[in-house]
Amino acid sequence: MTREPDGTPQETTAKMAGLAGEIGKRSPFVLPAQEAYVSLVRTLSLLSEPIDRVLKEHKLSEPLYNILRILRGHALEAGEDFCGLATQRIGEHMLSREPDMTRLIDRLERAGLVERRRSNEDRRVVLVAPTEAGLDLAERLTPEIDAVHREQFTGLSAEEVTELIGLLDRIRAGLRGSE
Repeated sequence: MTREPDGTPQETTAKMAGLAGEIGKRSPFVLPAQEAYVSLVRTLSLLSEPIDRVLKEHKLSEPLYNILRILRGHALEAGEDFCGLATQRIGEHMLSREPDMTRLIDRLERAGLVERRRSNEDRRVVLVAPTEAGLDLAERLTPEIDAVHREQFTGLSAEEVTELIGLLDRIRAGLRGSE
């Protein structure tokens, strides 16, 4: 029997195509659900890399950009009447749960991209609003980020992307139902 340099039999390595081979797994996945989970994590990592590169050029992380995107969307919808969003509301709209929203907003405020204001209705509530610089940056980043997203899914047809979205929706709905 011929072996790889790490001692793995060559026929095992040959069988480990796809995800298992990509991550150097030496034996098959025990459960299809395990393979699906690992595949999602690996895919997210690969999808995040080009987005992270674009954002890093502007000294942003995905969570910071996500906050700017949320604020920009609400500001565009509300127009000149937009006073900002409470931190809790921003957190509800985030793509991933962020345990320390205050720290993220502090960073955006130090960069001059957002400002905090007291609510006129309830002085205990602090609202976060984008500055002109924050709106401008979010506006400039949108086409760049959109181009990355278009490139990321060129291996799938429009119908396959729609099917993927539906499958992911079903997974999230099932997870919310089990909470």
